Amino acid sequence: MYLKIVLFTIAAWFMGLFLDANIDFGDPKGFLCLRVLFPVLAMGLCLLKAVHTKKDGQDKQE
Repeated sequence: MYLKIVLFTIAAWFMGLFLDANIDFGDPKGFLCLRVLFPVLAMGLCLLKAVHTKKDGQDKQE
């Protein structure tokens, strides 16, 4: 689980870095800060999925 979370977060960071570098807004480079937004979203979604599957597992045991 931890390895998957780390890999998804690093992949999201690279995707955000690539998009920040290639979307041109003139003077301010990285205006959208996608290199920050995408990894935070990836980490949050992985954690939510882990919590959801843990909760589903406990519900089935009862």
